[in-house]
Amino acid sequence: MRQRLAIAVIVLGGAAIAGLAARGVASDLATPRDLHEREYVGSGECRRCHPVHHESWSRTFHRTMTQDARTPGAVLGAFDGRSVEYGGITSRMERDGERFVITSERDGEAIDEVEIDRTVGSHRYQQYLARRGDAWWRLPIAWDVAEQRFVHMNAAFLTADPEGLEEGAIALADHRRHVTRWNDNCVFCHNVAPDPGLDPVTQRFTTEVAELGIGCEACHGPGSEHVARNRDPLRRYVLHGSDEPDPTIVSPARLDPARRADLCGRCHGQRITDDVDAFLAHGDPFVPGDDLALYSSPLWHDTVLSEGTLAEREGVFAARFWGDGTPRLTAYEYQGLLQSRCASEGALTCTDCHGMHDGDPRGQLRPSVREGDAMCAGACHAELVDRAAAQQHARHEDVRCVDCHMPRIVYGVRDVHRSHRIDVPRPVEDAEAGRADACTLCHLERDDSLLTTGVGGDPVQRAVIAAAAGREESATPRSMRLGALLATMRDDSYPAIRHLAWRSVRALVPLDASAFTATDPRDARIAAVARIEAMIDEPIDAPSPEQLASLRARARDVAIEIGE
Repeated sequence: MRQRLAIAVIVLGGAAIAGLAARGVASDLATPRDLHEREYVGSGECRRCHPVHHESWSRTFHRTMTQDARTPGAVLGAFDGRSVEYGGITSRMERDGERFVITSERDGEAIDEVEIDRTVGSHRYQQYLARRGDAWWRLPIAWDVAEQRFVHMNAAFLTADPEGLEEGAIALADHRRHVTRWNDNCVFCHNVAPDPGLDPVTQRFTTEVAELGIGCEACHGPGSEHVARNRDPLRRYVLHGSDEPDPTIVSPARLDPARRADLCGRCHGQRITDDVDAFLAHGDPFVPGDDLALYSSPLWHDTVLSEGTLAEREGVFAARFWGDGTPRLTAYEYQGLLQSRCASEGALTCTDCHGMHDGDPRGQLRPSVREGDAMCAGACHAELVDRAAAQQHARHEDVRCVDCHMPRIVYGVRDVHRSHRIDVPRPVEDAEAGRADACTLCHLERDDSLLTTGVGGDPVQRAVIAAAAGREESATPRSMRLGALLATMRDDSYPAIRHLAWRSVRALVPLDASAFTATDPRDARIAAVARIEAMIDEPIDAPSPEQLASLRARARDVAIEIGE
């Protein structure tokens, strides 16, 4: 009898203690947290409890956005002694034990020798950083991942050929035109919790990041308390059986659409702040879940700088947008979403289409988006679920929603991408804004856009047409496209556009990428194009020299300043 009584006391006592502990956990879960003062722990800490999510994140290009060059496998470029010659300067890429080294020389005289300290990017191309003192600097040479060759960064940005290229002697400043300090530029969007640490007096940096690359905490916030609290198995058990969120960490899926968009917009939407000095001294205060507008504003075509004369402050960013305010460079996807009725009048947000743990790392589109129109037709436009109705709506049999409503009119990272402003094609209004509409991108022969815009337009217009001319869905005769593209490779003044034209030619006719180098001087390009023409066994409808000369005289250079 006494033994049974003792057991009962123990059981009841244990239950009482468990009940009190559970109530303590429930109280803890109901207590909001301010994550701004929490510490970061790094993605490695997440793997122990979230191995599946850690593995799916590991496959992404977010993880490898910034890497230490000494990390095995981080450097993708072939540092095997090959070289790049550009404007009389030869850059040679070599490996010296564990060191990756780029040496540059002109006429046999050394210009510099730098060791790669960090890498940026791993998808389309990989840039390299060298450290000098307290700063890291982006170098002029990058590795094109798809073409498996080194390229000069002047062929990545939308900028014209420098003076002296034809004579084989460009200025050293032009060779280094896109050499940029990492500490107060790239650092903000390519790492977790960036803090440039700029001393306003000495102008020296003590730059720190919580983690190189886009780690777990870039989207989920600092995880120190989350890790510490969840060492308690009872807390984990309660959380597992509860629908309540854990206030020690951010789950983007639980944020409202606007806050989810803010999370992505921090890096995928160029911004401006009224207090640049604070950002440079202490870093970006944004943590996931914050309202991005508390700290910064997205750049628009009519954004005015706060310093300088009125002439210096106005119109600085206009060239980055089409005439109707639609972004035409990458890293403005956030602005495009904000301009879309699907977001402003609906609940669409970035993660409806993109899954950070889903799909192909190239774009990270959710399968339902990548494989069909279910995202549009199944979610909001139910009348288009029926295939026949969708075809009647589009007046085409094989056109997807994004082809018309998110046309490829955005330049960035040596490619042309879909606009993230989801809107209705309006050819007349779009033409007035200077942007190619969805219809024209497939029918380049209409209004002779292949040449009038592709040769006589501004740099982004020419880039958009050069990329469109190589697409499989184009309804424009191949002979016309080949003729225009080869002319662009010969004579466009922008190496980035010549590269796009060459890539489109190779999409039409299988050829080795090394047969043409976009940064070569004109004589070398003419010779290369002649060899390429001889290898193309099909008609080429070349435009007349008189027509090309007239259009090139109309082509405009625009100081876009960015557009890598």
